[in-house]
Amino acid sequence: MENPFTFDPVHHRVVQNVPKNTNVYVGSALLYAFSIFAYNRRFMRIDGNGVAAGAFAAFSLPASYAYARFFLDSAENEAARLNNAAEGRE
Repeated sequence: MENPFTFDPVHHRVVQNVPKNTNVYVGSALLYAFSIFAYNRRFMRIDGNGVAAGAFAAFSLPASYAYARFFLDSAENEAARLNNAAEGRE
């Protein structure tokens, strides 16, 4: 199997040219906006509970990011970013 990484010649455990995938942020923003829209349409206009709406908005943001990262990012890029973070080179 071919190695998808290019390593730094000085620091042999640091991966070079790790692409930042902006599709993850755009996808999580779209998913978050749709989930807030759907919550407001389905529940907020019926009961008007602001505390529940705030809790949904707070807990929906990390969930939207996790779903978008799972479906729109590759495992190789995530492994390279985690490796560079463990080596102290972000």
